[in-house]
Amino acid sequence: MDISIVIPVYNEDESLPELCSWIERVVRENQFSYEIILVDDGSTDNTAQIAAEFPNVRYIHQSNRGLSAARNTGAAAARGEVLAYTDADCMADVDWLYYLIGTLTSGDFAGVGGPNVSPPAKTWVQACVAAAPGGPSHVLLTDTVAEHIPGCNMAFWRWAFENVGGFDPEYHAAGDDVDFCWRLQQGGGVIAFSPTAIVWHHRRFTLRAFRKQQQGYGEAESLLRFKHLIFFGPTGTAKWRGQIYGTPRFSWFINRPIIYHGIFADGFFQSI
Repeated sequence: MDISIVIPVYNEDESLPELCSWIERVVRENQFSYEIILVDDGSTDNTAQIAAEFPNVRYIHQSNRGLSAARNTGAAAARGEVLAYTDADCMADVDWLYYLIGTLTSGDFAGVGGPNVSPPAKTWVQACVAAAPGGPSHVLLTDTVAEHIPGCNMAFWRWAFENVGGFDPEYHAAGDDVDFCWRLQQGGGVIAFSPTAIVWHHRRFTLRAFRKQQQGYGEAESLLRFKHLIFFGPTGTAKWRGQIYGTPRFSWFINRPIIYHGIFADGFFQSI
């Protein structure tokens, strides 16, 4: 099976070396035919020079047109029958592809996604940001079927991607994954969820960066509302059919990992 891993990037030269080396390790340890495509969305930093240090990474540069356009550019250049996506501020688990593709091929699925987990916080600001609501989370209809999977951890068959016309370039910074998932399901596609296909996703490191991210999320949600009226209530908030899962609340405050259960992780369970 041929897999194309597409990574859009914009001014991420600080995290890029670790990302590229990590992805190369992931694909080396999985028995797949693969390619890694780095789509530079008009970066003004040292992205091009860093990418040149990794011969197994296909580097594509485009003018700054936004996240959706970068993802579409990667898909257009890809040779694989499966398009897998992650982000520049992520590190995939070494078994990420194994579980992601294993779940995708286990049923009649158009796409698949998994959880994105924040690495342990180094400061109280990082801990607060990681625990704050509004982060990229998956929404599950059942244990194995998702309503939404975040763009930092998702994969689709090429035919499914082409059937919905790819990502909508109207979404420049966020909301593209939500729009894509809704359009895919409206066309009859089913999105699988693979709980063991994990990526480590760095949350914003400062309150200012977090505020800017949330502002972008708000702008994206306003675009989604007018395009997908049936998925929004009278107050303007999204009406998810499934349950939203994310970081267990207040686990950062206790300073030790907690396993929760139940809807929205509200049920108490033993610590680990």
